[in-house]
Amino acid sequence: MKTLFKVWVGCVMLLCVNHARATHIYGGQLSYTHVSGNTYSIVLTLYGDCSAPNSTYLPGKSPLVRLYRRQQFEQNLFLPEDSSQRKEVSPVCPEDVNNTTCKSPTGTLPGAMRYVYTRTVTLPPSADWRIIFQGTINVDGGAGSQAGRSDNITNVSNVGQQLMFLEALLNNSNGNNSSPGYSSEPTPFFCINKQQQYNQGAIDADNDSLVFSLSPALINSSQTVTYVPPYNGAMPLAVAAGSFSFNTASGQLSFQPDRLQRSLVVNKVEEYRNGILVGSSMREMTFIVLNNCDNTPPRGIIDTANITGGAAKDNTINVCANTPELKFTIHPTDADSDNVVVAINNLPQGATASINTSSGQSSIDFSWNTQNVAKGGYHFFVTYTDDACPLFSSQTIAYTINVVDPISISHEVTQPTNCIFRQHIAIHIREGIPPWKVIIRSASGIVLSEHLDSTGLVLDSFKAGAYTVYAASEALQCKTEYSFTVEHSGTYPLPPVVEDIDHCPGDLVKEITAKPVHGATINWYEFEGGRMATPPAYSTDHVRTYNWLVSQQVGICESVKDTMTVTIHDFPDIRILNQPQRVCAGDVVYLSATGGVKYEWLPEDNVAYHNDSAYAYVRQPTTYTVRGYSEYNCPNIDSISYTDIEACCTFSYPNAFSPNGDGLNDGWHPITYGNADFYLLSVYNRWGQRIFISSDPRERWDGTFNGKKSEIGTYHYYLRAKCVTGHEENTKGSFILVR
Repeated sequence: MKTLFKVWVGCVMLLCVNHARATHIYGGQLSYTHVSGNTYSIVLTLYGDCSAPNSTYLPGKSPLVRLYRRQQFEQNLFLPEDSSQRKEVSPVCPEDVNNTTCKSPTGTLPGAMRYVYTRTVTLPPSADWRIIFQGTINVDGGAGSQAGRSDNITNVSNVGQQLMFLEALLNNSNGNNSSPGYSSEPTPFFCINKQQQYNQGAIDADNDSLVFSLSPALINSSQTVTYVPPYNGAMPLAVAAGSFSFNTASGQLSFQPDRLQRSLVVNKVEEYRNGILVGSSMREMTFIVLNNCDNTPPRGIIDTANITGGAAKDNTINVCANTPELKFTIHPTDADSDNVVVAINNLPQGATASINTSSGQSSIDFSWNTQNVAKGGYHFFVTYTDDACPLFSSQTIAYTINVVDPISISHEVTQPTNCIFRQHIAIHIREGIPPWKVIIRSASGIVLSEHLDSTGLVLDSFKAGAYTVYAASEALQCKTEYSFTVEHSGTYPLPPVVEDIDHCPGDLVKEITAKPVHGATINWYEFEGGRMATPPAYSTDHVRTYNWLVSQQVGICESVKDTMTVTIHDFPDIRILNQPQRVCAGDVVYLSATGGVKYEWLPEDNVAYHNDSAYAYVRQPTTYTVRGYSEYNCPNIDSISYTDIEACCTFSYPNAFSPNGDGLNDGWHPITYGNADFYLLSVYNRWGQRIFISSDPRERWDGTFNGKKSEIGTYHYYLRAKCVTGHEENTKGSFILVR
């Protein structure tokens, strides 16, 4: 044992009553309990500081509670004190119980008294009941006393004359409800730099789902207090870094205060039934952190090395549903070697927890058969109280039994093998406690891959074969194994290689073939889908189109079907564009045809080509034949005959020309009619000098010599020529150049 307080810190004002501002209130809570029918008991609990004149302001008084329904005021309700529940809750060891301010005005130890005010009221079914305490302690002859928040609160700014404001909600439209009961008395005194635990020990008789929160303190129904940064309703305390945590499922608050403070802390609990909010209640307290105490609070530690049927993480024990025997031990400890008294509340139905002191050190032995227990979180509370003197430490810690479905494994094929690839598989991990350690083994037991997964989805690919998946969780003892087999399936990715066949009528039939990959077989189908027992056959006796479907099969995987087409094309409509006409012997005829993509002209020795254009010199009656081909190389022919051949062979000689550039008679040459086998024209000036020569009957002299204009005057010519008809021409003469 040790001395915790030398003197009582009476200067700490927490929640005070107006007028003399001498009555201290550590905190309060507002709740309700269903009695019967539509009758409810409204309960307001206040925790008073005995160092103040509570005998005047708290005992025997009737605080005012207001009732609202659907935002409409219903009635004022004055709650008389139930003196049978008045109790001193000072954290004082038995040796000094008579030395508190509750026992004597001259007491040197802090004294705290619990006052309970209650009254029954009729609350017909409604989804919107609001029960509000706004700080009015008593109404006496029209004068009221009000519980105001102390100016000494350190985490709220502008406290001034703010009143304690507590609100409880009730939705009894679909059934009655009671607020949770609290198994622990609030102890607002904490030692600096000591890890602390605080829990209300909420027990709900209706078995509703409880959700806990640290909530902002209220000024009224729509306004919260203003916190001093960095504090807020969810983080109201000055604590060492990393030491603060709050569990919304159990209401467990853990923290290590690192400075002196008087912090306003509001706990709120909401009740849900089938997902519907059916009620809420609040407890408001002022946490006082002192530096003249060094008591380390006791606690209870789960022996994680000796758990049967489950696994522990922090103060949560996870167990798979229908586990026949869950056993674990909690060891109460006290760093100061004080004796620890243990109280257990809210054990799950059917569970047992015995306190064992036979070994000289107390322990809590927990046992529970979870067969036929619904999955979910089950909370029980253990209050650890040491025997330090003069002030003891008492902490309530929530432990959670988390009953979960065993890990389940399934798989789905996201991409088949197609008889050539690895099969892509999505492995789904469900239930249990993430993260899951997932091990995949082959049929021979070889570990193929390991995963630490929190998503519930493991993606992998596998060859054909048998596999086993093992899934376990560090926070859970039960494990699951799951086997699956990968078999070839799907569609082979490529059809066989086939080439369409094009024919002309009467062609020789070709063999129909398809080129499979190594080891594949070929499947033939009618175009309408019917399977063919043999490869298809066709005939070229007339124009038509054949269509079949073909696939290849590797193992059980058949490819997509491709189309195989055989077309018997018609002959092209080949026509010669030339028209029969009279020509001079030796004329050039350019031959042209249409209807094909290429042409051959006959007779070959009479036809020449220039830039793929066919032409012929017609010297005697001749028939020309063209063989044209379609794009599918199907041929057809057409013919034309030139039979009217004129023996053209005449020459005439102009006597003058005028090369003045007017486009009229600008050049001179003999005018020929017919075609010559030989032609040579020479032009001379008057001095006998040859100034022009040509072997082309179409070429004319332009009146220049060596790039200069020739003089006006008489010029002489000499022509030697021989026509294709055999006639020879040897003629001399003269002509005049004029400008």
